[in-house]
Amino acid sequence: MKKSACIEMLFTEWPFEDRFRLTKESGFDYLEFWSWQDKDIQKIKELCRANDLKIASFSGDQDFSMIDANRKADYVAFVQESIETAKILSCENLVIHSNALGENGVVINHSPNIADANKISAILDVLKTLASAAEKSNVTLVLEALNTMVDHSGNFLVSTRQAAELIRSVNSCHIKILYDIYHMQIMEGNIINTLNQYIDTIGYIHIADVP
Repeated sequence: MKKSACIEMLFTEWPFEDRFRLTKESGFDYLEFWSWQDKDIQKIKELCRANDLKIASFSGDQDFSMIDANRKADYVAFVQESIETAKILSCENLVIHSNALGENGVVINHSPNIADANKISAILDVLKTLASAAEKSNVTLVLEALNTMVDHSGNFLVSTRQAAELIRSVNSCHIKILYDIYHMQIMEGNIINTLNQYIDTIGYIHIADVP
């Protein structure tokens, strides 16, 4: 098992660039961050090299929602650009979501006018479309369900079962679940049993304190 530090949440009293050194000094060999668009990718690559670190993951989507079939082309194009960025950083995992997320993880568009069945269909279509690109680039897209009770009101994908059904339907070793213990403890609890039940679909795990 590889352990990674999220430098968006840790060492926040320090400038972003200093967090690479602090990550290494804290005993980690991997780190992750959120959006790549607002960052100097070449500088990140240099900082990883200087501190003998690797990028475990970063966010592969942001501006568009997977649940909106009308924005499929935009969503797919964005993720494909993220895959190219991942290749530059030798990063093997990209985090994706059902909905576009804005500042502080706020869901940008709840899309209440779209039926749930159509949202599921749209997600499945996107995942199947992206599977081949992920496989060719040896990048795994990890789909994260979020909690709607504390942080991400209006997000569509909120359960492990939902996510697992999608992953099993796609049936690609490069499309997996990001199982976030913080979010799923809030939404459904029963962490150990859930992990055991769906471990074949899980490619990445996040751990954080639950309030």
